[in-house]
Amino acid sequence: MRAQVVLVLWLFAAPSAASELRVPMQVDFAFLRGLLVERAFSDPDQTARVYSDGVECNRVTLLRPELGAAGARVRVASDIDARFGTLVLGLCLFPVSWQGRVESELEAWLDPALPLVHFRVVDSTVLERDGSPAGAASVLWDWVKRYVHPRLELLSIDLAKPVSDLRAVLPLFLPESDASRAQALVDSLALDSVAVDASSGVTVTLRLTPPPRDAPTPSAPREAPLTPDELDAFEAELARWDGFVTFVVKQAGMASSDPALREQLLEVLLDARYRVIELLEAPPSAEPDPVRPLFLATWQRLAVALRALGAQQDGGEALRWLGFVTAADALAALDALGPEMSIEISADGLRRLARVVAPDDPVDPLATPSDVDPELRRTLGFGEPLPPPALELEPDPVPEVVPGEELPPEISAPPPGASLVPRLLRELFEPSRWLGGTAQAAELASESVLGLSRDELLRLNRWVPKRAELPEYLPLVRTLLRSTAAETARAKSLAPAFHRLYNDLQLATAWQETCWRQYVRLGGTIRPLRSSAGAVGLMQVNTRAWRGFYDPRGLTRDIAYNGRAGSEILLHYLIDLALAKGEHKQKGGSDNLVRATYAAYNGGPRHLTRYRRASTRKSLRAIDASIFRKYEAVRDGRELEVARCFG
Repeated sequence: MRAQVVLVLWLFAAPSAASELRVPMQVDFAFLRGLLVERAFSDPDQTARVYSDGVECNRVTLLRPELGAAGARVRVASDIDARFGTLVLGLCLFPVSWQGRVESELEAWLDPALPLVHFRVVDSTVLERDGSPAGAASVLWDWVKRYVHPRLELLSIDLAKPVSDLRAVLPLFLPESDASRAQALVDSLALDSVAVDASSGVTVTLRLTPPPRDAPTPSAPREAPLTPDELDAFEAELARWDGFVTFVVKQAGMASSDPALREQLLEVLLDARYRVIELLEAPPSAEPDPVRPLFLATWQRLAVALRALGAQQDGGEALRWLGFVTAADALAALDALGPEMSIEISADGLRRLARVVAPDDPVDPLATPSDVDPELRRTLGFGEPLPPPALELEPDPVPEVVPGEELPPEISAPPPGASLVPRLLRELFEPSRWLGGTAQAAELASESVLGLSRDELLRLNRWVPKRAELPEYLPLVRTLLRSTAAETARAKSLAPAFHRLYNDLQLATAWQETCWRQYVRLGGTIRPLRSSAGAVGLMQVNTRAWRGFYDPRGLTRDIAYNGRAGSEILLHYLIDLALAKGEHKQKGGSDNLVRATYAAYNGGPRHLTRYRRASTRKSLRAIDASIFRKYEAVRDGRELEVARCFG
């Protein structure tokens, strides 16, 4: 059975002290057809043997039901295969076979005592196979329909599960001090009306009546910065929210077989995480409820994906998602009432809401593990985890270092009047720098990873280059980046026409992010390059945004692993966003792919089109202009100008 459940919020403010809240649930005709097949057309091959005399002299079978709307009623049309005869002493005399169509109109009505939608047949007719009025068969219809109508009226929609879920979830999102009002709100929950529409299917409207309350006394805004304890609590709340969104997105992704829907879910997850990162970088000074605005912002996008998910589910699964979406929509509507019925996004509430869609999953839906989650990667289109770090990793010492800060003295200032780039270019082509002989070349090739020997990779993993070492350091990183891009493009089946663009963008991105560095030297200690927002290493992969996709220690301590991860993310944004959404078809052509892909890499999926939006901030426009200049340099063969970063 297939189902699509669509929920739309209608909020009506009553003139009395209390506002009346209505949450319509829209159940489409695909879902209804699945219910009808399950309950009425349950004979082999989705047929309904509505009458048989036991010896096949007289029988009536309905086949291949179709559902739609007929004005304010549900229209059920099906083929009919009938045989009529006179049974005498066990013999069927004068048998006549007939095949045609039967069309019935069903009226929806609410059960007065239970959360059920019933249907009664109010009109029906028989037609020939070509749709013309039936001839002799119509004479027998008055006899036949007394068997057909009861079978069709087996159709019903049982809303007990979503209504029960809503009753359980709502009190967990209301202040404990308002327990009596919360109970009154739950007690007011009722099925209000049912209607049929050609575009939306069957709409069942739930009604909630928040009890009146005195207007709260507004408290003075708090302007002092958050204390350390408050910051810890702030971050813990955001971590729980991230766990909740990840859990729901993963469950939805596992329930769907549609790659486009899975990509939509991934975008929602990443954008939610980038919003968390933004809040962590600049927490508000007033004592916050950080999750509530995140819930409302994320729900607007997540709900679209979850409603579409219903089209791919069987009845029981569809009803679980119906309960989840109903509850979340009701919370959003309650929040829209303002101070009259404020909601609080508690850990218990999020946990209970998540359990609506996965009641038997033993995992804590608010947990935020740091390890790679292979199932999350596979579900959201990233495939198997990357190969683990190839080298034995040293302990990670790491105080935070913000990319772009003043570089350590040993690489920041060339001698007066010196030009590093020409000397670098000369030394790059010095043969003695690379191989001491054929035997050494063979030995290095046999141990090569991403075009580098094990010794070279090991050295890169401990190397903060001095000026004199740049002619050796930069070509090694370039080889690593180009080999990584080629490996990733092959694995992800990038169209050959875009290989060069992607390869050049990989080098430009590493240039923009870190000047091709994995490490810096501070206080005499070599430390992985890390931003205050949680981005690390060569490609500045954000460990918060990509939690569950990559090994955070590998990102921090292995330049090759970090390069692979950044390359995979960059290619995902190129293929699944920039190309999939036709950015190269906008004015500017394929250059747009560079701008759009990096913008998403820099700020998350919602930044994809910022390069062409008039409202984009100047600071972001400057970043976009900077990456494109670097891309042009790489495209023109001037990638070693990255050396200018070092002085």
